[in-house]
Amino acid sequence: MNGGASVWAVTPEERAKHDKQFETLSPVLGYISGEQARKFFLQSGLPASVLAEIWNLADMDSDGKMDKLEFSIAMKLIKLKLQGRNLPSALPVVMKQPPASNCGSTIASSARFGLPLSGFSSPMAFSPSTGMSKANSLLDLGSSSSNSSSTTSLASNSPKMGASDWAVPQASRLKYRQQFNTLDKLMTGYLSGPQVRNALMASNLTQTQLATIWTLADVDKDGQLQADEFILAMHLVDMAKTGRPLPLTLPQDLVPPSLRGGIKSNELVNGTGPYVTPCLIDTAEVEPAQKNKSSVSFEDKLKENFARGSAELEKRRLALEEQQKKEKEKREREEREAQERREREARELENRRRLEEERRLERQREMERQREEERLRELERKEAAKQEMERQRREEWERAKREELGRKKEGEQEEISRLRAKKKSLELELQAVGNKHKQISDRLRDAQSKRRIQKAELDLVNQKRDTRVAEINALQLEFEEWQRKLSQLVPEQQRLCEKLRNISLNKLPSVTLTSLTGTVTEKTVNCRRLKDQLDILERETTDKLTQMEQYNKELKLGDMDDCVLRGLLSLLACLSQLFLLIKELREKQARQQAVLDDLHRVKEEKLRELQRRREEERERRRREEEEEAARQAKLEQEKREQERREQEKREREEEEARQRRLLEEQRARQREEEEREAQARLRAAQEKAQEEERRRREEEEAEAEKKRREAEEERRRKEVEEEKRRKEEQEMGQQLAPKLSTYRALYSFVARNADELSIDADCLIEVDEHTVGEPGWLCGSYRGNRGWFPQSYAEKCLTPASTQSGPTSPGKMSCLPPPLNTRHPDVVEKGDSPLPVQSEASQSSVPLLARALSSWSATSETHLSLSGSSATDVITTLLSFSQGDIISVLQQRDDWWLGQINGMQGWFPKSYVALETAGNTDVDALDTSDSVQLEEYVALYTYESPEVGDLTFVEGDVVLVLEKEGEWWRGCIGDQTGLFPSNYVRPVELPETSRPGGPTKKPEVAQAVTPTGASMMHQLRLSPGQLIVVLAKNSTGWWLGELQARGKKRQRGWFHSSHVKLLGPSSSKSSPSPLPVCQVIAMYDYTAANQDELSFSKGQLINILDKTNPDWWKGEANRVTGLLPTNYVKMTTESDPSQQCTVDSLSMSDHGTTDGCADLMTLDTMTPQERKRQGYIHELIQTEETYVEDLELVLEVFYKPMSESGRLTEAEMAVIFVNWRELIMCNSKLLKALRVRKKTGGENMPVQLIGDLLASELAHMQPYIRFCSCQLNAAALLQSKTHNQPDFKDFLKKIATNYRCKGMPLSSFLLKPMQRITRYPLLIKNILEHTPDGHADRGPLREALERAEELCSQVNEGVREKENSDRLEWIQSHMQCEGPIEHLVFNSLTNCLGPRKLLHSGRLYKTKSSRELWAFLFNDFLLLTHSAKPFSSSGSDKLFSPKTNIQLKMYKTPLFLNEVLVKMPPDPSSDEPLFHVSHIDRVYTLKTETLNERAAWVQKIKAASEHFIETEKKKREKAYQARSLKSSGIGRLLVTVIEAQELKACKPNGKSNPYCELTMGAQCYTSRPISDTLSPKWNFNCQFFIKDLYQDVLCITVSEKDQFSPDDFLGRVEVPVATIKKEMESKGAATRRLLLHEVPTGEVHVKLDLQLYEPTK
Repeated sequence: MNGGASVWAVTPEERAKHDKQFETLSPVLGYISGEQARKFFLQSGLPASVLAEIWNLADMDSDGKMDKLEFSIAMKLIKLKLQGRNLPSALPVVMKQPPASNCGSTIASSARFGLPLSGFSSPMAFSPSTGMSKANSLLDLGSSSSNSSSTTSLASNSPKMGASDWAVPQASRLKYRQQFNTLDKLMTGYLSGPQVRNALMASNLTQTQLATIWTLADVDKDGQLQADEFILAMHLVDMAKTGRPLPLTLPQDLVPPSLRGGIKSNELVNGTGPYVTPCLIDTAEVEPAQKNKSSVSFEDKLKENFARGSAELEKRRLALEEQQKKEKEKREREEREAQERREREARELENRRRLEEERRLERQREMERQREEERLRELERKEAAKQEMERQRREEWERAKREELGRKKEGEQEEISRLRAKKKSLELELQAVGNKHKQISDRLRDAQSKRRIQKAELDLVNQKRDTRVAEINALQLEFEEWQRKLSQLVPEQQRLCEKLRNISLNKLPSVTLTSLTGTVTEKTVNCRRLKDQLDILERETTDKLTQMEQYNKELKLGDMDDCVLRGLLSLLACLSQLFLLIKELREKQARQQAVLDDLHRVKEEKLRELQRRREEERERRRREEEEEAARQAKLEQEKREQERREQEKREREEEEARQRRLLEEQRARQREEEEREAQARLRAAQEKAQEEERRRREEEEAEAEKKRREAEEERRRKEVEEEKRRKEEQEMGQQLAPKLSTYRALYSFVARNADELSIDADCLIEVDEHTVGEPGWLCGSYRGNRGWFPQSYAEKCLTPASTQSGPTSPGKMSCLPPPLNTRHPDVVEKGDSPLPVQSEASQSSVPLLARALSSWSATSETHLSLSGSSATDVITTLLSFSQGDIISVLQQRDDWWLGQINGMQGWFPKSYVALETAGNTDVDALDTSDSVQLEEYVALYTYESPEVGDLTFVEGDVVLVLEKEGEWWRGCIGDQTGLFPSNYVRPVELPETSRPGGPTKKPEVAQAVTPTGASMMHQLRLSPGQLIVVLAKNSTGWWLGELQARGKKRQRGWFHSSHVKLLGPSSSKSSPSPLPVCQVIAMYDYTAANQDELSFSKGQLINILDKTNPDWWKGEANRVTGLLPTNYVKMTTESDPSQQCTVDSLSMSDHGTTDGCADLMTLDTMTPQERKRQGYIHELIQTEETYVEDLELVLEVFYKPMSESGRLTEAEMAVIFVNWRELIMCNSKLLKALRVRKKTGGENMPVQLIGDLLASELAHMQPYIRFCSCQLNAAALLQSKTHNQPDFKDFLKKIATNYRCKGMPLSSFLLKPMQRITRYPLLIKNILEHTPDGHADRGPLREALERAEELCSQVNEGVREKENSDRLEWIQSHMQCEGPIEHLVFNSLTNCLGPRKLLHSGRLYKTKSSRELWAFLFNDFLLLTHSAKPFSSSGSDKLFSPKTNIQLKMYKTPLFLNEVLVKMPPDPSSDEPLFHVSHIDRVYTLKTETLNERAAWVQKIKAASEHFIETEKKKREKAYQARSLKSSGIGRLLVTVIEAQELKACKPNGKSNPYCELTMGAQCYTSRPISDTLSPKWNFNCQFFIKDLYQDVLCITVSEKDQFSPDDFLGRVEVPVATIKKEMESKGAATRRLLLHEVPTGEVHVKLDLQLYEPTK
């Protein structure tokens, strides 16, 4: 009737079942998403395209989700598609209608068998869409009633065994149980499909067989295999491989015992026909209920019979198809078995061939063993002869020793006889001395009687002396009184002088003047009278002193008897000593006899001991020779095998290299074209920048030319005005001709402008002294020319005209007087004229400056008569000044000095001033003239020193020497002043142009373009337009010149070249500026901390001039030169390190060395990025070598001399150098690892991997934390010593002059460790930036960068936490470490928590015994200690005081915080401050003093414990992620680490706790540690996925597990995968013995099996 429609209709039973399945998918708001439906529908095994078509038909509203009706429609369509029906083009209407109820009974379909496969994923990957197919895709989908019934009958006929009897053999259980543990990396207890896939695929069974095995083995149908299920599956695989058929249902004897009891028989079916998941395929169609016969017509019966016939035909068709399918499978199975049989025969043939080869090798080894035994026997014979010779030599030595002892005995006996004779002579002398003693005693009594008489006389003399002393004191008081009166009269005298000056100025009447003169005369007479009295007092004092000396002489004569008495007493002392000497001689004789007896006894013992040791040594040597012979034989055999393999490898690599070279040449040509294009673009950009720079310079030159023309016009205008003024002065000079003075020229002077006058030596010049001008310049006429010339270049001629000239007017400087004598000052007549005396200012070589302490003014322009050796009276002028004025001292005469200030000269008392250093004065206050000449020296060598106060310069610089003191002089260059070694410079040779009478050459002249001030002494203050004669040029940009200013003295000093420009051509050659080595760009802003440093901003380009020092380079920016830190800058593109690498390779190829980064051919084949990478790696290795050399230099140049000199104690040396040797060990190990890595890859080959070395070695740099945290103490101590002990400072400077130090002091070298630590992240970052993304070294480099940055942060934190470091050092020195912490270093790294920190400390008490404990809570463990003596002070601050001498002992073993649980008492409201600390199986109940302290302890212990546990958890998770890492590649490497032997001992008992770590790129595996052994047996298995056969390297690192510090390094070995492949081709998978590198001893035994995947076709 509606047969077609009934097929598409959904029955109520189907709808009910679909609704149940819909609910199992966890719908949201009555809908399921497409992802949920997709996972469920894919279980049907239909293609993704068919399922997509079914989704489009079922999703009626096209909303991307399904409700129950749409889900039921989709399930119906899937069922029909599995039955073979085609999908309709449009959804039938009957499917959209709700299903009608059916009262008829439904017939259960026999197709309800199979496996629920939800959540199951098979290990086989065959699906084209997902790469993995489900287990149900391996079974044929679809089912029929006949197949179902037959399967059921088969399942019911299977035999049933006992529950305890499992048919899997015990050997198979153990074998597959171990394989299960290997695959279960996460230790979850089960394996998923992808994990089992490789194990099943290795059996080479068909997909159908593997699906059947999975279905049978998955007993609990959870889509995963437990251990027993996996064993069952592998057992079924073995059955299938041996040819036995697989059971259709799982027999009871194969069901694992742990899973028996709840398994249904229909769940163990293995159907061979089409199989349909029961969740997708429903039962057969419900047959309609039979109707009542009475109501059924003939047509209905006919239709019913027709339907039954059709169903029977369909059933037979399906059975026929099933039979054909079975026959096809049978044929395929037979073909597979034949193929497997052929393969098995081939394998057996290969095994026989391999066994034959092994037997041949065994015979060869046997022959070699025999030859080795013969060689060993020959060695034994030689050794026996050698031992015989040694025995004879020993006997000869013993015989000589006995003879020597005999001679020594004879000598001792002779000494004894000599001492006995001496004893007799001493006894005779003693008897004579006794007689003499009696005589001396008689004399002594006589002397004592005389002494009593003389003592009475001495008392009388003492009384007289006291009287005279009292008189002298009275005269002294009177003398002081007269001095006080004299000091009071001096101000009065000055006041009168001032009044006299005012009188002369105001022209008072002669009466007043006469009265004042009389007053002055009276005062002078009083002064002379007082002086005479003082002379009389002095003579009397001298007489009294003479009398006292006479009395003392008399007293000395009286003391002579005392001398006789002292002589007698000393004689008695000699006698006593003589008796003691005789006693000592007797004791010495007894001791020598005892020593002789001991010598005889020791000789016998030594002979017996020597014989015993000789026997032991002979036995030990025999054992060692046997072991060494066996070891050498083994090594030689391995060496021959290694050489053969290397020869084969070289041949293969040469062929591969030729092929690669062809490809690389093509790539190189392509890269060259790209580089040429890039260079063309770069040149275009550079030309554009140069064009812009040229336009800017032209604009600046035009502007400068404009200013120059304006200055020239101004100068011409001034010249015209000067010409007019000069003519007027000539006219006035003609009128004042009779008033001219004659001067004689001392030196030649060449005029530099129109206002100056050129003169010749010894010529006469007419000078008008009344012409007012600049101080130090005179206006004169010579040869018809008139102008200014320096006053110091001429002297005044002594003519009668000059002596009769009138008195000098106020304000004019008078000539200097002879030496002053202030004892008899006289007033001189006003009309007397002074004698002209040449100024001695020109004779002073160093300027002497003084600062006024208080104001002082001359009362008048009084001319003092200064009497000396001659009777001539000389007139002088006094100098007035105010407090704080700077005075230039020209002469010194006793208490009066001649000075100059503001152009005025005069005499002043020295008590009113204090000497000043030249560097602290203002340059404007002093008009420095050529009379103050500084010596010029030129540098022979470059001197660099970071020491504050030192002057640095380069070779060829000119230095002005300010002060010479020993071997270190003080000088200045530009704005720098400091000390420098005198042997670095030589005097400047006088050029021809500066010699008088020499050839005249035009000097080099510069013109100031910008105004500049003089910030220091010896610098020139410039104004725009001023002219300077350039005398010398330095490389720093500072020039030495002479300022040409009209009307002023010539000033010589420093000025910067950036403020001037050169005028016209010059005959002198300027010093060439140093060429830049490279160019860098600043990464951060930097402000100079010292004068020799360079300030710069971020992004600024800097030209590097010198890179000798790896930490501080010399650079130039904005025409300023200075030092800059290298970790603040990075190379620009123009300064590519790869270019340096290329240059190094070229230079080394020329010199025949092979230490460069790569040879030229290798560099040409590299990409630009790889070339830069190799350049940075080369820079890292080179700077590391330089740094290690500097560390060793400190020990040789500084440490040893300082230690041997004895200037510092051992404690002070430890404070300064801390753990310097540990730093050398750390960096030497890193450098050695870098060299080994470079040598492993080839001398001239690029370094492929370097990140793993850096990451491994940077983890062991914890000594830097201690050193940097103690560096402040070291610097403070060093500074204190150099400041307080000048001899120690000189000693350091002397040893720093070593040429290897390059002028750097000890303080600079002590900064290098901190600079090196901060440089590591920069170097690693540069390498990482030029490492490609897919490179194997990128991951390790990231880890190394993280560790370097972490180390820097740890060092910085250590420096910041100075108090924590000091406290850890205090604990180290006050803790008596025993047991587990005997060798613990508190101030170091923990095992996994970074640096150790002291979190809390204080006093605790045991609850029961009230015992006092001192507890220290670190970030990794809690330490309980007790003190031998009670410590009275409270608080940790007092405990950690340096004055505390408490000694602590460990109370209990340290409690690690990851094993500690802290609890409060049950009643926290209790007033007793208790808390409990649980550690494993023990509980400690502790008590604090207050409740607040208890809360603090509990909180801190909890926080530290949680942090420790969280850190270990993250570490374990990271390890699990690395172990479960899925990777693909060209193959895999199976590694079994069997054991290690002869490892280095790290513990005091000579043992270690070793474990091994295996890495290949990011893949990492770690074994368990073995306690207290040097030969651990790990038997550890792991596998690595191979990505690149020629790049991947297997690295095996052995370390020692330490609880208190990072694991100690026990050795490393690296094996390239290419080497493993080559050895596998010749040997196969065999055990290999690998020697550990970077350690003195150790080897590891591993088994390597390389499996390469078949290439996909």
